[in-house]
Amino acid sequence: MKNDYKYDSLGNLDTDYYVEKAYEMRRVYFALMMKKAVASVKNIFSGFSAARHSQGHTAN
Repeated sequence: MKNDYKYDSLGNLDTDYYVEKAYEMRRVYFALMMKKAVASVKNIFSGFSAARHSQGHTAN
């Protein structure tokens, strides 16, 4: 039975490697979520801006 786990020099599972991989996955996930959040906020504010210009209010 062949496994693809990474082991350290003592034959133990290389936890440092897997912890770093988890941090990397978390960084990628949060970057994608932040990108989506920024796009959503921009979309919300662009809707306000378009609605504000289309109403045509004049100052009194």
